[in-house]
Order: sequence, then C-alpha cells, then structure tokens
Amino acid sequence: MRINVSSNFADVGARMSELGRQGPYVAAVALTRSIKDAQSAFKDEMRASLDRPTNYALNGTFVKTATKAKLEARLWVKDNPFGKGVPADRFLLPHVYSGGRGHKGLERILQRAGLMQQGWYAVPAVGAELDGNGNMKRGQIRQILSQLKVQGSGGHESRASGSTRSNRTIARQGVTYFALPKGNRGLLPGVYLKRMFAQGSAIRPVLIFVAQTQYPTRLRFFEVATETVNRRFPEHFAAEMARAIAAGPQSAGNPGA
Repeated sequence: MRINVSSNFADVGARMSELGRQGPYVAAVALTRSIKDAQSAFKDEMRASLDRPTNYALNGTFVKTATKAKLEARLWVKDNPFGKGVPADRFLLPHVYSGGRGHKGLERILQRAGLMQQGWYAVPAVGAELDGNGNMKRGQIRQILSQLKVQGSGGHESRASGSTRSNRTIARQGVTYFALPKGNRGLLPGVYLKRMFAQGSAIRPVLIFVAQTQYPTRLRFFEVATETVNRRFPEHFAAEMARAIAAGPQSAGNPGA
C-alpha cells in the first residue's frame, strides 16, 4: 500500500504552503508515522485472524518512509528471496488475496526425491507433532527425512545410511516413517508412521499429500491499512504542524524519526 499527499490528502497542499520550507517535512513526518501505525494495526489483524502467528510472520512487513523530496510512504509484505527463511509474501499474501500458497522446504525436498507429485502440497495429519505456533516440529521433520533417506537442506539434513547404527537409532525411536507417493490399499498419498507395540502395530498419517491448498481471504490488509492511515494522518499532520509553528522557521530534521 502506498500513501502520498497528492493522491490521498490533496487538501493538505494549502496547509503545507502556509508552513513554507517546513511544509514538506511536516507532511513527510505525518505520512511516515501514519504508515507505521498501519503496520502496527496489521500486526493486530494477523493476531486476530490467524492461528498463533509466529513472530517471523508478525514481522513480515516493511515500511518505506516518506522524505521531503518524495512525499510517499509505503507498507508492503517482505519479498526478499535472499534473506533468511521463507519470504513472508509466500505465506501471507494468499491470506490477503485468497488462493494457493507457495511450496515449503519440506515439500520441495519430497518432490525432488520423487516421494510426492510435483506441484502437490503436504498437509499435517494426526501423526504430526506441532509446536506452539501450529507448525511441524523440526525434530520430527529431521526424523522423517532421515528415515526416508532423503538429502535435505536449510536445517533438514538427512544422514540415514541403512547401517546397523542407523537401524539401532530407528529402533530406539520406536517409530518407522514411510512414504506412499500415490497411496496404497485405502491409504491416501502421504507420509505415515508405524509404531510397534507388544500386541501389534499401528499406522498413523503424518502428512497427507493434496493437489492444491486454497486459502480464503482472511487478512484485511488494504482495509485495515487504509482505515488506519485515513484516521491517523490528519492527527499526525496537525500535531507536527503545531510543533513546526511553535518552533518557528528552523531547519527540518529526519521524517523517519
């Protein structure tokens, strides 16, 4: 979302003229503070609409501040593919626009290994161990990749070799994981665990493979940001204008402060 004086607050121009050289600075400060308010409001929207969003998700937006030379401020979802972790736009924007999401690291690993059809998704099932944010625990992901003898990356490294030592580790864990890329005997495509008991064994699904995942529109990004900016900009502008008038014709500072 972009906000600027000319398109969003055209009536501010006359008031800026009254301030002379301080006018652009006052407008830039008001724009920057308003867009930061919108960023905070969107965090509240995520907390209210998503199930236990992680701090990584809550911090998944960025702000571009306004300057005296360019009276425009911007709020958007982080999309830097070179940063650490999955870019936030891959998992947040589907909730903003609705539709499918991007593939996760585990899904790409399973597809490369031929254990899941290309383009499909892995959905946690009853056998999945979830953390406090509703995501699969990394320890279980490592166990799965190790037992499937899949070479992973990004913290999901596999070391299974079929050796005696490896087999002892699996026996100690008490669980055997296996994949059914196309399903079998009434079991859906997915990853399953087999647990041995004194009187037999039990099989539970850990991940179920599905052709697509569709998200409804759950995050009112544009609505929340627009309402917040429209409400807060006049307040910030009036406060900063009063401060500028009281200070007199002095040099302007940094709008992003």
